[in-house]
Amino acid sequence: MPIISSYKKNNTPEPSDILIGTDVSNGQTKNFSLGGASVVIINDFLKHSAWKFIIQDPDPDPRPEGTISFENYGGQATPWQDITSLYINVQMPVTVPIVLPYLQRFIGYDIIIQDVRSLGRFGVYKLTALTQVQGNVYNMGLEFVTGNNNIQALQYYSIQIDDVGNGDKHFEFTQGVPSTLWQIQHNLDKFPSVTTVNTNEIQVFGEIEYIDKNNLNVHFTAGFSGKAYLN
Repeated sequence: MPIISSYKKNNTPEPSDILIGTDVSNGQTKNFSLGGASVVIINDFLKHSAWKFIIQDPDPDPRPEGTISFENYGGQATPWQDITSLYINVQMPVTVPIVLPYLQRFIGYDIIIQDVRSLGRFGVYKLTALTQVQGNVYNMGLEFVTGNNNIQALQYYSIQIDDVGNGDKHFEFTQGVPSTLWQIQHNLDKFPSVTTVNTNEIQVFGEIEYIDKNNLNVHFTAGFSGKAYLN
């Protein structure tokens, strides 16, 4: 048999290509597909940096490290819009310390739960709360924003802040009829700064009255039309 170094090198291997290795459980020489070996390596990396969605476990108490699941397990192929909470173990396998502070930073913000192997499978939520259930297991309170497809068992999901949903929100309002009172519904879910201008784009100062986080009034001493820029 020729020595290994004499074989021609393949710089473009395919997943179906075969590797020769040893089964450590019995010491036997075996063939391994390159694709199969790649999956093992990728999964070993992901279990330290992403959460595996499980629908059941032989020993569900405690819930496995680095997993997300429903309160009573199950939930295979649940549409993202039907999910209002998930249980999450904030201790990743082998990784120290726990990642609870990472998730706590996201409370009140939009997060994206993304299948790391499929960009088309994701859910975007406002993370409303992190409530300790037991030990390192917490309940994530979720308000659905948008999503695509559904959640799949045994897949790995990254959880990170959604840069799109948490970007700088702004709103432009047009007052077409001259008035001393501009009533503006902006739906920005905040108390924005307001700049008002007339039809010549000259700034005019008024008195801002915040009704709530989505509505405000602007009072002027004289009526005019123009625009309001809210940030």
